[in-house]
Amino acid sequence: MIRSVRRKSTTSGARALTEEAELIRRCRAGEREAEEEFYLRFRNQVAANLYRVLGSRIDLDDLVQEVFVIAFRGLERFRGESRLSTWLYRICVNVALGRIRQKTRRPPPILTDQPIADDVDLSPPHPEALLVQQQERERVYRILETLPPKKRMVLFLHEIEGLDLKEIAYVLGVNPVTVRTRLFYARREFYQRVAEEEE
Repeated sequence: MIRSVRRKSTTSGARALTEEAELIRRCRAGEREAEEEFYLRFRNQVAANLYRVLGSRIDLDDLVQEVFVIAFRGLERFRGESRLSTWLYRICVNVALGRIRQKTRRPPPILTDQPIADDVDLSPPHPEALLVQQQERERVYRILETLPPKKRMVLFLHEIEGLDLKEIAYVLGVNPVTVRTRLFYARREFYQRVAEEEE
């Protein structure tokens, strides 16, 4: 059920990785044009990642800027052990979790709006299929919201974002064994709540 809302993954070839490495080199050299290109290339992805974690567009522009400030400051320390998009995702998660911690109560997610898209599907979906998909997405996110934050984050990253255990461990800064354990209990709790809803 939860995988029905998984994002489409994009595969980048050797050429894209080479271009990425060159862009990083230019940014480290302080080229203004390269920094602008970096921002424009990843802005939508960063905004989409923040939106998916927070479920809200409130202060989204400020949070996007915060992610890029952190990214530019930390680019010298980026060793290429992960993909640049995964590294940026880790920053997004940390910024989003920081925002959640600042609030005494997290607002409910805005699920009726169209999420910010970082990929485009050119084939228009059938209206009935679109409605079913939207209802399923709302249900999944509603149940996810009831899980404790650590379980919710692991389940979200694995089942919806499609990250593997090692990537999740990197993003959250924990051991892969911890990720596996949290994922096991998160899945169990998620489907228990699905069953309770259906009853």
